[in-house]
Amino acid sequence: MNNQNQKTELPKVLLIEDDEISVDVMKLFLRGFVEIDISYTAQDSIEKFKAQTYDLILMDINLGKGLTGIDLIRLIRELPQYKETPVLAVTAFAMKGDKEEFLSAGFDFYLAKPFTREELRATIRRFLK
Repeated sequence: MNNQNQKTELPKVLLIEDDEISVDVMKLFLRGFVEIDISYTAQDSIEKFKAQTYDLILMDINLGKGLTGIDLIRLIRELPQYKETPVLAVTAFAMKGDKEEFLSAGFDFYLAKPFTREELRATIRRFLK
C-alpha cells in the first residue's frame, strides 16, 4: 500500500515574544519542526487562544507594555482547553529563583536564553510525545 497520501501534520505551536530578533531566531530553530504562530503581545495571544487550539506554547516573560508572561500564564490556565497544554517559559530571566517562580506560576518548563536549536527541539519533543 502506498503511504504517499498520508498527511503528516506538524504540531501547532504559539510563540509569544515581543522581540523581533528572538522571533526570527525561533523561526529558524523551528522551521520544518512545528507549525508556528507568532504573537507579539499578551492581548494578541489571548485573541489567538480563543480562535485556535495549540499543542504547545512558548512564552517570553517580559512582553513589553501590559501583561507579563506570568500574568498571561494565569489567564491561560483558566481556559478549559489549555489546562493541560504545555506552556514553556523561554526567557532571558536567569537569576536565582526565577526558574522556581515561573514553574510555580504555572509554566511546565523553563528554558533560559541563550539556548541551542537542539536544546529547544529536544525540550519541545519531550512535551509533545
